[in-house]
Amino acid sequence: MNKKELLKLVDSLNLPLGEYYILSSGSLLLYGIRDEAGDLDLCVSEELFGKDLKERFHLSEADKNECGFYKISEKIEIVVNNKKDSKYKFEYDMVDGYPVQKLQSILESKKNSEREKDKIDVKNILKYLNEL
Repeated sequence: MNKKELLKLVDSLNLPLGEYYILSSGSLLLYGIRDEAGDLDLCVSEELFGKDLKERFHLSEADKNECGFYKISEKIEIVVNNKKDSKYKFEYDMVDGYPVQKLQSILESKKNSEREKDKIDVKNILKYLNEL
């Protein structure tokens, strides 16, 4: 999906700012590092998950995949994060008014990957950072 389609999907969820951020390929799309994303991955706070998303999408622990993500539609997956957990900080940047995963965090998660698309992302992130 392109940037317009991704943002339409994000907006359709009507999530409160400060309680979620866009992850990985969606973030790279908003930074302008990628032209498209295959799906929308979001990190959401435990509060938002417990007070809204769990019930709205009828989610249980059995719905988690091997990476800890809940699939809420064919194009949207979410992972839940405790905002107070010091190990996994709930930090993001704002791009075009949307909260996105920090580039350094994306870079760290993709650096050791053997997947070709991740290797390309690493190269493009480094190029982007060097141009700033």
